[in-house]
Amino acid sequence: MKRTLMVVGLALAAVLMLSGCMSYFGSDSGRLAYAEVEGTSAGEVMVEKQFIYIIHPDVFILGGKTWENIDEDIDPVLASLGADAVRNLRLGYGATLIDMVLSGVVPVVRWGTYTIEGEAVVQ
Repeated sequence: MKRTLMVVGLALAAVLMLSGCMSYFGSDSGRLAYAEVEGTSAGEVMVEKQFIYIIHPDVFILGGKTWENIDEDIDPVLASLGADAVRNLRLGYGATLIDMVLSGVVPVVRWGTYTIEGEAVVQ
């Protein structure tokens, strides 16, 4: 009985460790910035950045701020597409499988990922 419970517990721990977790914030209406974004589509915007933090991402992030300055990540992508706005912006924050494995190996330092998605628009 003890062996069965231990195997089930280890299997459950493995499933939880190998799953990812991501929260998304966005607007399908294009009104995230309280403005309607009109224009022609120039392609999709997809930015994924990893970051390292200690204890909690709002306490101490190694390497500088992340999602607080998303224009620094969006602007180069928009420039490469010849666009000047993003419609249907989605911001994601969480952990990928690799982030969770790395965070499980090192006890104090944690890894996380944030994503920026949307449709580039030429106005």
